[in-house]
Amino acid sequence: MDGNEMFKGQEEYFQELLVLVKKEIGLYTRYAVRLTEKGTIRHVYQTKLFQEELSNIMEDPFGHMDRGAYGKEREGLTAQWRAFHEKAYRTIKEGKVMLPFAYMMRKLGLPEFEQRLACFAIAPELNREFERMYAYLQDDLAFRYPSLDLCVKMYTMDERQQNALIHHVFARRELLCCLFAGRLMTQESELSWLLKLRKDLIAYVFFYESDLLGRNAGYRLIVPGNASNIGVNINQKITEDIVRRFAEGTDAKSGRQEMQLFLLRGPYGSGKKLQIANAVRELGHAALVLDMRELVCQREEIQQETVCDAVVRAVLDSAFLVFGHWEAIWNKEQKNRQAAQGFLRKASLFFRQVFLTAEEAEGEDVFRGEYPSDCQVEVFQMRPPSIRERSRLWGFFLAAGGAQPEDEAVCDRLAAQFDFSPGVIKEAAESASREAQLQGKTKVLASFMYHACQQKISHRLGERASRVNAAYAWDDLVLEDGAKEMLRQACGHVSFRGKVYEEWGFEGKIAYGRGVSLLFAGPPGTGKTMAAQVLARELNLELYKVDLSGVLSKYIGETQKNLREIFDEVKKSRSILFFDEADVLFGKRVDVSDARDISANAQTAYLLQKMEEYDGITILATNLMQNFDDAYKRRMKFIIRFTFPQKEQRMQLWEKVFPRQMPLAGDIDIDYLAGNFELSGASIKNIAVNAAFIAASRQETTGMGHIMEALQQEYEKSGKILGKAELKEYYMYKI
Repeated sequence: MDGNEMFKGQEEYFQELLVLVKKEIGLYTRYAVRLTEKGTIRHVYQTKLFQEELSNIMEDPFGHMDRGAYGKEREGLTAQWRAFHEKAYRTIKEGKVMLPFAYMMRKLGLPEFEQRLACFAIAPELNREFERMYAYLQDDLAFRYPSLDLCVKMYTMDERQQNALIHHVFARRELLCCLFAGRLMTQESELSWLLKLRKDLIAYVFFYESDLLGRNAGYRLIVPGNASNIGVNINQKITEDIVRRFAEGTDAKSGRQEMQLFLLRGPYGSGKKLQIANAVRELGHAALVLDMRELVCQREEIQQETVCDAVVRAVLDSAFLVFGHWEAIWNKEQKNRQAAQGFLRKASLFFRQVFLTAEEAEGEDVFRGEYPSDCQVEVFQMRPPSIRERSRLWGFFLAAGGAQPEDEAVCDRLAAQFDFSPGVIKEAAESASREAQLQGKTKVLASFMYHACQQKISHRLGERASRVNAAYAWDDLVLEDGAKEMLRQACGHVSFRGKVYEEWGFEGKIAYGRGVSLLFAGPPGTGKTMAAQVLARELNLELYKVDLSGVLSKYIGETQKNLREIFDEVKKSRSILFFDEADVLFGKRVDVSDARDISANAQTAYLLQKMEEYDGITILATNLMQNFDDAYKRRMKFIIRFTFPQKEQRMQLWEKVFPRQMPLAGDIDIDYLAGNFELSGASIKNIAVNAAFIAASRQETTGMGHIMEALQQEYEKSGKILGKAELKEYYMYKI
């Protein structure tokens, strides 16, 4: 064979491969198979076929064999195999033709005997006549693929070499299981292992250029381009650390033998796969991600097969192996953990560095310990983006989709209110942009962006608190100017957190308690709940109302547990938390006389602690300001007093209480109503609604008579009867 000769294509390559396999079968048949006088198999060398042939086994198996002739033919055929593989390697190296099967064997580093096993195994995939040949040689129609026993004997007739090869296979069995998916046909011996190439490898050989390859395999190949170009790469240092530690681990002088596991931890969308893609790009490779969430639901056999496929495909694609969502399988269940350890052992057959990603909160440490002894785990915690970085990410992802926000400042507000990861911001920006396109808007409205943010929030706060619809705006709120201004300042503490804490440097001055805590104090009906709704509407946040009397428990520790669950959920929702009737907990601190007093003080301190830990808005409402301890007041950022409205404020309330579309008679005397009846805003609203129902039931337009009737009913609730002195000129409407 010409030393410079190369294959013209894959068809020619396979034709020559099949010729060589046929020569192997011919050589084996001539020297190892004995035939009867009729030409049928009488005895296959060292193979038990029938009970009555026991005597044949006891005979000298080489008695009929010309050892010299066999040795020469064996040596000549081995030389042909080596020339064949060298020709294939030269073809691939020159880049003339891609030969996936030859590339696979060389990429996996298979020694000569294992290459022969692979060639024997692929023959039936190329020509079905080899199924009949193997069945004939093994005297069993079910044996359509070569058994390990047959392959060893076809490779050599020397018993010492055969034993050495069998030991070699058993030592490498875990690796070879990544190549061959054959099964044992009997329970007698593992020599009965039928060697059939795994389906994924067969697909690679024949469809390596197809987009369908590996689509349903349970893993995904990431071929990184300019992956770092996302506007703001907040965890670039992790990429640099991975590349540096990889270099240290592969340095020949380091002498390191253990397997390196790079574990990247962080919430959904924090950029774990992005940093891996950036790192492998710098290392000149790709990454293959195997999702453990899908794998853990499968049967054990399917799990093993999928991992084998993924490991080999990662090698063939020059990709690093990534076990995504490692937390799904590396949990407290011993069975799952043992399976995970097995996956790592399989990966270690081909890789010294493997990536793991896990969605886990910082501070938890369930991923330490119990790894294989030759594994070194290096943990990288993803840093969450700052407010300024989140704002830039909003702008970048909107622009990447060809969209612009209607209000440029909305990106800053969203960044301050929702501490989303980069991945979640990307999804929300895309959702808002799609909404704008569907509505035919040239720019993305702030309402679209806020709606997209709410859709990305998943929580169970509704199980512990009541959702309040934020129906009121600033114009609906009638308060003294000072109180209203403090509410606006509270909104500013949320909207401008990025500017004050990060841009102006207060981040280093205030490391704790950046949330906004408000105390609303005042009699019932003076607008405390309405003010909370105005804040929620202004900031486009959900409002949840918690009745503290329902949270308190007589059992020590149970109240803290209830509060912890509420704050765990509100952190996910970024909602406004409104505690009504706070005086049931925030009264004067009691002197400690027994365990119940200690528990009461601990409950109050615990709630204040959780409020300070929460970066959002928490509101306490009390009707009894005088009973609120001064020490507790000092821990509130804003204390807003709600008083009974004066005449001017009552006039505003009466003017605003009726909807614009509601028909009204011309006899309504707002000056009389505001000047003669000291009512709270809630009472005025109740009177207006009741008057409207009275008029509607009588098929009349709402007028002064209906209002006076509803007003008297409102006073009767508190046991007060209005007489002529109070009703004055409207005494005619006395009921």
